[in-house]
Amino acid sequence: MKLTTNEIEWLQLCLPHLQYESSSSKVFGKLDFRAAYNNKSGELIIGDNATEMDRYIFGCFEIAIDLADFDENGWPKVYEVGGKHNQIAQKCNVEIKDLHINSDDCTCCLGLNYAKNRNFRVDQFFMELVIPFFYMLSYTEKFGIDASRKDLWGEYSHDEKGRAEYEAEMLNIAKHHPGRNDLCPCRSGKKYKKCHMDEVEAVKRISLHYQDY
Repeated sequence: MKLTTNEIEWLQLCLPHLQYESSSSKVFGKLDFRAAYNNKSGELIIGDNATEMDRYIFGCFEIAIDLADFDENGWPKVYEVGGKHNQIAQKCNVEIKDLHINSDDCTCCLGLNYAKNRNFRVDQFFMELVIPFFYMLSYTEKFGIDASRKDLWGEYSHDEKGRAEYEAEMLNIAKHHPGRNDLCPCRSGKKYKKCHMDEVEAVKRISLHYQDY
């Protein structure tokens, strides 16, 4: 996967400490961000608007992203290469898998929302998946893993159990048969098309239980 000129310009403007190497289709360098979680809306506020909010964190991680290699959800593989995840795991006395880092290859589990129903966009990838993941790691480092699990947007179990939980949640949303412009049944306050619609449709297509809905 190659980034477009516009995507490269976005990366240089918004995340200037990351570099894109077109020959290897990799992004690498320092990911630094300012973000705060709004528990009322369930949204992560990213940028200067977050600095005056509760749960504000300035985070910095050394990362590498392989745009030519994809995880099982269809997203490019992301690695934390500075060793900070090991330090956080030791500080919190947990295994790295409890931080949603795969122990086999040290890739980051960005979540279970599938990419199969989306056109890849680098801005969406960073703002909706990469930065929220590393915000979660920073929050865990600062407040502990119990606070992270309690205060943030929740998490699924590891491995296939978590996948089953996620798919069941999406199929439960599908039971309400929301229209594109209806409010999402998850009660986020957003329109369905701006919330879970893409994820629900992706899960419906691949789920073994699709015939029941």
